[in-house]
Amino acid sequence: MRLSSLTDYAIVMLSAAARLGGDGHVSAAALAEQTGVPLPTAQKLMGRLAAAGLLESSRGTGGGFRLARAPERISVADIIEAVEGPIAMT
Repeated sequence: MRLSSLTDYAIVMLSAAARLGGDGHVSAAALAEQTGVPLPTAQKLMGRLAAAGLLESSRGTGGGFRLARAPERISVADIIEAVEGPIAMT
């Protein structure tokens, strides 16, 4: 199975969010800086991951993103589907 670079970035960013976020929020800019993912790409991915229910977002002071559930409850398949769409076996 080949993964796109976006999926690879998403896996790296969610791992960083789990490490950095704790019980608080982390910004897309902080994740981009921590992982080396370009900020526009990080913002795009954070939106996709939030839309898929893997991240929760909040606006305002102290806002940002946090994992929607415990890291051990997020599978690589969840991340692939969030970025690539449904997994179909042929």
